[in-house]
Amino acid sequence: MTPEESNVTPPVGPETDGPSPEQSAPGQDAPAPTSPDTPASDDVQQQLEAELAAADADALMEASVQPGAHADSSGEDAGGADTPADSAGADGETPEFHHELRRGRIAAIRGEDVFVDLVGDFDGKKLQGVVPVAQFDRPPRLKSVMDFVVDQVDESKGLVFLSREGAISRSTWDQLVTGAIIEARVTGHNKGGLELEMVGGIKAFMPASQIDIHHVDNLEDFVGQKLDAAVQEIDRKHKKVLLSRRKYLEVKRAREKRKLMAEIEVGQEREGTVSNLTAFGAFVDLGGVDGLVHVTDLTHGHVDKPADVVKVGEKVRVKVLKIEPDKERISLGMKQTTPDPWEQAETKFRPGEEVTVRVTKTTNFGAFVELEPGVEGLLPMSEMSWKRIHRAEDVVKVGDTIKVSVLKVEPDKHRLSVSLKAGSEDPWSGAGGKYAVDAMVEGKVTSTTDFGAFVELEPGVEGMVHISELADRRVGSVEEIVKVGDTKTFRVKGIEPGKHKISLSLKQKSESRGRDESPQQVAKAKPKLPKDKLKSGLGKSGALGTGLGGLKLEDFT
Repeated sequence: MTPEESNVTPPVGPETDGPSPEQSAPGQDAPAPTSPDTPASDDVQQQLEAELAAADADALMEASVQPGAHADSSGEDAGGADTPADSAGADGETPEFHHELRRGRIAAIRGEDVFVDLVGDFDGKKLQGVVPVAQFDRPPRLKSVMDFVVDQVDESKGLVFLSREGAISRSTWDQLVTGAIIEARVTGHNKGGLELEMVGGIKAFMPASQIDIHHVDNLEDFVGQKLDAAVQEIDRKHKKVLLSRRKYLEVKRAREKRKLMAEIEVGQEREGTVSNLTAFGAFVDLGGVDGLVHVTDLTHGHVDKPADVVKVGEKVRVKVLKIEPDKERISLGMKQTTPDPWEQAETKFRPGEEVTVRVTKTTNFGAFVELEPGVEGLLPMSEMSWKRIHRAEDVVKVGDTIKVSVLKVEPDKHRLSVSLKAGSEDPWSGAGGKYAVDAMVEGKVTSTTDFGAFVELEPGVEGMVHISELADRRVGSVEEIVKVGDTKTFRVKGIEPGKHKISLSLKQKSESRGRDESPQQVAKAKPKLPKDKLKSGLGKSGALGTGLGGLKLEDFT
């Protein structure tokens, strides 16, 4: 990377013996730090001094310590006492911590400090960074380019204190300040939180409530990890340091949130991480803001539980569907990032075609089947079998692979219906000739209702006997005459093969008398009056008198 590319101040030279940082500092009428290996440039030095003299101290100083208290050269608070970093500022907001990465070129090494020319500026001003040489495994090579972490902008010196990426810039008790972002390794845990060790061997503790923004269940998972955290409290007398990773994450998340809300738009596709699952969907972290993917927007297919589709921690691609800035609410969709399989469904699945499907769900009205990922159809109960079905599970079960015939396709409504019974011959096709009126047939009672009973004559062919046709007498309930499972002989009263209807009767014996017998047979069955008795009962007019010889009128009927 060239100086023009990096936009940094060229390193100063070795012939000029500039003052050490301990003797003077930039911004205090002193020349910029120089290296004994690089020639000085009067123009560059004068330009640097002019920029520092004109710099606005308030703009340069972004407090990484407690608001109202700034760290002096010794690292102590100006007020003389360390205060917790989680105290709110004057406006009630959480103070921000410096933890941004900056690229820089090694400009000089003087004593225990390494001076760095940084890429970019701070509020329009170019400043020089300083990082302890102890943070390098060996002294860095001049002009080499590295990445650093901004720890603090020192108002009194006009310097930006840096750390090597992943290291702490102040590793001694005298230099440690409240509010600084540091890295610490978790060495153990107890009931209250995590035990840590910072660079320089400084021991620290992090309460369980300060480990993460969300509740943490298993502290043991953090042992051995390196965590970024904010220095919350310092007790130099008892050599105790209290850290808060939560404060660091909250500030980082708030910064990311502001940036995201400023640039996010409806229709954008973004990468995110699944942060939480609920019964109605999945929350996805877009980087500072969580958006909700409703369960209906997870995939094009049917979803029972979000956990069946995504897992917490999984990286996913989503599309922004709706933004409510006032509520800071974002609606997302995952299925919208992939082609809709229903667009081709009408050409791929035509009515009458036989397809192989997988049963995904059963209900009290049928079963859902998957024709291909994202395309599901309904197998109604009435299309499962030619015979009466009471439960879908009696025919199919979840996970079964079956062959069905496509009945109807409605791609605009994402609806498709199929039939299982259409693949077998209709048993009603010859029922008209097999079950003639008045024919006596044997059937098995399959179910009873308040108005009658259903009788299976053969698989797929079912008739119904009304309660009024169960007996010659008045029947109080169907179960008085027949019960489920009974096999009886019925008479066919009527048949409508086109409507799949057959009416039956158990009264055939009583009704057949008189219908099947001739008039002569009926006459023979009636008793006759003896002639001598008949004459004695007639009057002179030949009419019947009152003396019937013990006969009754019903004997003549």
